[in-house]
Parts: sequence; C-alpha cells; structure tokens
Amino acid sequence: MRENDLNKGVGKPLIVAGLGDVGVQLDNCFLPLGLVQESGLGTRKYVVALNGRSATISIAARSRTQYITSDIRYRKFTGLWLDISVETPVMSRLMLGQPRGWARRFSAFVQRWRGQQPIENAPNLTENFIAFAHDPAWGETFLADTAVQSHLILLMNNATLPPGAAVYLTPGKWMWTTPAMPSDFTPEAAQQWLQALGHLATLAEQLPPGTAVQPSWLEKQNPTVSAFLLASIFLFGLPLLLFACCAIPALALILLNAR
Repeated sequence: MRENDLNKGVGKPLIVAGLGDVGVQLDNCFLPLGLVQESGLGTRKYVVALNGRSATISIAARSRTQYITSDIRYRKFTGLWLDISVETPVMSRLMLGQPRGWARRFSAFVQRWRGQQPIENAPNLTENFIAFAHDPAWGETFLADTAVQSHLILLMNNATLPPGAAVYLTPGKWMWTTPAMPSDFTPEAAQQWLQALGHLATLAEQLPPGTAVQPSWLEKQNPTVSAFLLASIFLFGLPLLLFACCAIPALALILLNAR
C-alpha cells in the first residue's frame, strides 16, 4: 500500500468500516492468504483458520479533527490501527510492549492494578521494552527461548513497522497490536505476522504456566459489545470523570464559604 493510497481516506469519519479505496488495498493484501472478510463495528475484519486455530485480523481507521476555521472542521484520516489475534488453550496473562513517557508509566500502573508483575530479567529485545506477567517466573522462562525472541523481534522491532507495537497473552487468546501500519506492505509480510503470532501460541502451549487465569467479564463479551463499551467509556465516562473531579472540589468550596 502506498502512502497516497492511505491519504485517499482523508476527511472520512472513523466509523466508516469500508474505508473506500483503502479497503480495496487491504483486500488485496489479506484475501490472497485465504482470509475471509467479515463485517465489524467501525473496523475491517478478516478471519482464517491458522494451523487448526482461529485467527482474526481487525483494522480500524484512526482520525483527528482538522480545523480550517473556527467554524469549519472535518475528520482527517491519519492511518490504520491493526490487531491480529489467534486462539490458544493457554489461560494466563503476559504483556510485552514498548511504551514511552507517560504511556510507559500508565501501562505499568494498569498491569499492576490487574495483578500482573514485572518480569525483571526479560531480554532487551527492543528499545523501551517492558514485560509483565501473571506468572513472572514462567514469563522469564518463556522469553528466554531464542525462538520466542525471534518472533517477538519480527512483530515489535521490524524496521518496516512503526514503533508502538505490543504483544499480549490473555486467557484463551494471543494478540499483536500496532497503532500504525507500514505505508507499504504485502501478503507475504502479513503472512509473516500471522505465522509469528501462531508460533508464539504454539511455543507457550508446549510449556504452559502452572496456574490458570480466568478471563475478566469484559473479555467474555462479544468483541462488538466490548468495542461499544470501550468507546462509551472514552466518549462519556472520561468526560464525566473529569467533570466530577472539577465539580466536587468547587461544590465543597461553595458549601464551606456558605457556612
């Protein structure tokens, strides 16, 4: 896909799942691999059976508000967010990412809040690499495998991919997510991504963690329901939280002055 192909989506809203000319380019990349396109909420979704396991590719458009004047604005297409997931019988949690700045601190806070612990002796596969796991001893052993490291480097430290990728193991699923797709990719590259994630699943299944983790309520929901709930939190929950944080101190100050 060429950069000017991506730019054909400029001005289109995020909810458009077809993505116009960009969608055609995506089909040309994924359909030759035997993937089947399915409808999704604000996404372009492809599914396939990968060595006996179900695999899903979801692609969503990213956009931001572009102001021409104070009264004239439109949604500018800024790229594509890619998620690839494969099913696994392994019931545990592992997070490998490369966040920077405040995102790094926030990611660490979320992982600790969910009960994950840092893997202290994780290999330095890429710059700003962090790793958390429900079972850090198993995570350290898993990451010490050179085969695991080679697949992670392909997914997270490939020169043709933008930074910011992360690999997750959640109960029953491995996922690779990247906030931007490369400006030029091919079916061969997409096949490598799928195979790398599938190999990680296979390697984890050969030596699984000793303890099982149950999926959260949100993880048990239909992907469409999960996407809707997360979107609702960002659209309504965060503004309400910010309002409460500002309104409650102001109300307390008013009550104190009234006395």
